[in-house]
Amino acid sequence: MVDVSTTKMSSKGQVVIPENIRKQLNLKAGAQFVVVGEKDVVILKNIAPPSLWRSYC
Repeated sequence: MVDVSTTKMSSKGQVVIPENIRKQLNLKAGAQFVVVGEKDVVILKNIAPPSLWRSYC
């Protein structure tokens, strides 16, 4: 099921990801995102650095 919430952007351009979404996606402080914007759509895609184990395989 898709979880939907609303949020606001601060004067500094900061956006808070609602707690229910952070929990659902297991997002922690320092998480990094690719940001894509076009017309009235903004997409945040969570990215994670590759683990050392994967780089040796």
